Amino acid sequence: MKNKRIPHLMAIILMLIWSLSYLSIKVIAQEVSPTLSAFYRFVLAAIILFIILKVKYPMEKILKEDKLKVALGGIFGVAVYFIFENYSVAYTSASNVAILIASIPVFTLLSQRIIYKEKMTYGKIFGATLSLVGIIIIIASKQRVSLFSKGSIGDLMALGAVFSWIIYNIVCSNFKGSYRSITITTYQILWGSLFLSPSIFFSTVQMPSTKVVLNIVFLSIFCSCIGYIVYVYCLKELGATIITTYINLQPIMSLIAAAVILEEAITVWQVIGCIVIIAGVTLVSFDGKFSFKKLKRV
Repeated sequence: MKNKRIPHLMAIILMLIWSLSYLSIKVIAQEVSPTLSAFYRFVLAAIILFIILKVKYPMEKILKEDKLKVALGGIFGVAVYFIFENYSVAYTSASNVAILIASIPVFTLLSQRIIYKEKMTYGKIFGATLSLVGIIIIIASKQRVSLFSKGSIGDLMALGAVFSWIIYNIVCSNFKGSYRSITITTYQILWGSLFLSPSIFFSTVQMPSTKVVLNIVFLSIFCSCIGYIVYVYCLKELGATIITTYINLQPIMSLIAAAVILEEAITVWQVIGCIVIIAGVTLVSFDGKFSFKKLKRV
């Protein structure tokens, strides 16, 4: 059996990088509109990746059969997802966004079962559910949660981001050709940047401060360039169910960062929530090594 330690480790590192992105988005939103900030982020990432791809792998091409999938990946995984996420971070509470984003593994399990007839084990289902419960424990311990309050436009946008990412996973799980991660990432981000480009004409464009520029650079290089390459690699090696379950680690890492950097107090319930999430991720990640019975097909 192929060793999966490296993709599992890379998935954890990726979640650490992405867990810091919310802070950068908050900083950027003070000066730049959510849609325009997404365009800045990805057009810079597209330029960097395209240069690297053409210099290092000049012969890499996308097969005709996969071009539509790559374009759809750019639309749903870049443009649509980050329009929804950036606006949700700007408009609603972090609690609501975190809970809704944490629902990705649950919806991914359902989509894999319905579309691909994937045989789901009790371990995967229980692990994904357990990790979601852990997220709820952490969020509920910090402040009152209201997902359906009046005027919760940001909540609906966060839910839109969830479904956009699920569509992205479905579209990008299987390609006819065999590509390097950087190839798929580059062309998807190019397509995403193209669909985000109209924001230049519908937003107030002004020179951002140095602080905002540095945060855009962080999002572009680490969260987008490196992040997407690693995600495409982990998606191919681990599958959609496992890699999306790792998303639940982001609130844990954000919690630790807040305690270390901002010196925020950590409650007992938050620690319990972290333990529950880690247990859930472990169940999903190492499910094949346990003797869980396969669910019968309906």
